[in-house]
Parts: sequence; C-alpha cells; structure tokens
Amino acid sequence: MGLRRPEECTSSHNTDGGAIHSLVQYTHLTGMSLIETMGYTGDAFRLIIDRESVEVGSYSFFDWKLRHSKALECLGFTTRTTGNQTNIAPTPEELEEGLQFVQESIDRGIPALGWDLFMPEWGVIYGYDDEKRVLQCRDMGGDGELPYEKLGRGEVTELYVLAIAGSRPLRKTDMLANGLRVGIAHALEPYAELDRGSHRNGLAAYDAWIEAFTNRSADPFGNSVMTMKAADAREFAALFLELIANQWEESAPHDAHLREKAFEAAVHYRNLAERLAELRDMFPFPSGGSPNEEGTANYTIRLLQEAKSAEAAGVGSLQQMLECLETKVSQP
Repeated sequence: MGLRRPEECTSSHNTDGGAIHSLVQYTHLTGMSLIETMGYTGDAFRLIIDRESVEVGSYSFFDWKLRHSKALECLGFTTRTTGNQTNIAPTPEELEEGLQFVQESIDRGIPALGWDLFMPEWGVIYGYDDEKRVLQCRDMGGDGELPYEKLGRGEVTELYVLAIAGSRPLRKTDMLANGLRVGIAHALEPYAELDRGSHRNGLAAYDAWIEAFTNRSADPFGNSVMTMKAADAREFAALFLELIANQWEESAPHDAHLREKAFEAAVHYRNLAERLAELRDMFPFPSGGSPNEEGTANYTIRLLQEAKSAEAAGVGSLQQMLECLETKVSQP
C-alpha cells in the first residue's frame, strides 16, 4: 500500500515542520504552502539552545508529543502517537504496534510522521509492503525503503510515530490566532520540560547561546546545526509575516490594523533573519568554523544580542497582531 510521494518534507531544515506540511497535503488543507504551515503552527518562531555547549540535540529537546500535537491542533487536527523519547530500541511488541499504527494511517490515506528513519531527523512514512516487509519513507537522509525491523532502531534507537486522527475546519483567522499564541508563548514562557536542564527556549535561548560563547564552550558542530536551523526558522517567520501583511483579506476595520502590525513584525523578523543568516555563514555546516576564537566569539555575542533585541521587538508586534484578532472576534 502506498500513497503519492511527498514533495516538501525536505524543504526546511526544521524537519518536523516540513513533515507536518507534507501530512496536511493529504487533508482538506492540501495546497497550504510550507510558509503558511510554518507560521500557522508556530514552528517558525521556535528556538531552543543549550547554554553549556549549544549541543547538536538542542533542536529536538522538547516534548515531541505535546508540541507536535499542539502544532497540528493550531490547524484544526487531532493526533495520535506511539513510541517514546527514551533512546531505547522498541521491543518486538512495541515494533509491531508501531508498524500497525503506521499502516492504519496510510490505509486512511494520510502518511505518518516518523523520527530517525534514515537519519536523526523527522520525516514521512508514506507506504508499506507486507510481502517485502518494508516501509516507503522520506527524510533529509533519503527517499526509499526502510525494513520493518529498522523502525525505531536507527541511529538513536527511538520509536516515535505521529498520525492525524481527525480534523475540524478552521478559519484562517483562527489559525493565525493559534499560531501567534504558540509563537508568543514560546518566546516568553519557559517550557516545563526544560525546567531542570541546561536548555532554554524563546528569548531566553539567546541568553543561553550568549553564555556558551562567553564561556568559549560552543561545540563547532552543534553550533553549526543550530545556526542553520534558527536561520531557516526565522526566514520562514519573516516570509509568513510578509505574506500576512501583503495578502490578508480585509473584511473589517481591524484587518487594516492587523496588516499594519504584520508589516511591523515582518520588518523585525527580517532583521532577525539577516543576523542569524550571518551567523549561519560564519559557522557553516558541518565543519562549524572556529566559534571559540576570541574575535569570532565576541562578534557573535554582539550579533546574538542584536538578534534577541529584534526578536523581542517582533514578539511585541505579534502580541499586537493577536490583540487585533481577539478584538475582531469580540465584536458583535
């Protein structure tokens, strides 16, 4: 059993956002762009950094079930998951449960989101063959067949699969409000799952990043991965806000004010994206350059301070956009 090959799951370095975009193409939201998906889910506004070394796993250091379910909820979907973030290979029974879970989703006509299919990133499982005992999968590491027994037994031996379980149509006004709420909360509120560790999210992530550079303890490879992913996410944030500013349909007086605030937010996030793009170029993946060299580290700290200021200003504009939407909803 196989579905059409997903086209977009490798178009963002933030691969869970790319995989989610692929999934929704098989639903009533087919045709939604990757820019829209990244914005409406809030994924374009995510940032998590380890303050000790900017370690490579920072990008995935969050509660996957909670955050992915919330992202899809922003679009009107409910989800189901199987597996856990344990770094422990699934038992034979857990593997069979995972395979059945994937097959049921594909039989309903929607691929499943999977982790560590061909590499430790998120991708899409879009077909299966019981005779050959293989899954058809696509992620940043490839597009091809994955033996049944390799599901959850890849590089990091972790089984995690998510499927869309149901949906209810939402207006774009509601999706925008949902995405803004997620983005604002991420920027300002510490993730509960990061409470006791060295990772920080949102605006506090910039302080964590600065701390690692101040201590000259940034891991070249991990930092190169995080600058690449952060620059990618904020480029999508800028593009999404520019889209709202230029194309949002005005049906009420509040919509003109919304577009005005979206334009202001877009300016801040474009400024932010440029700072992060400069960092990405300074620390190219995978070599990572020399992040702990004195002059480089000092200049990086300055860029990160400017990036944090731009993001803080951008979050203020996002809050004003949300106020516009909530005012519109409250009007008779």
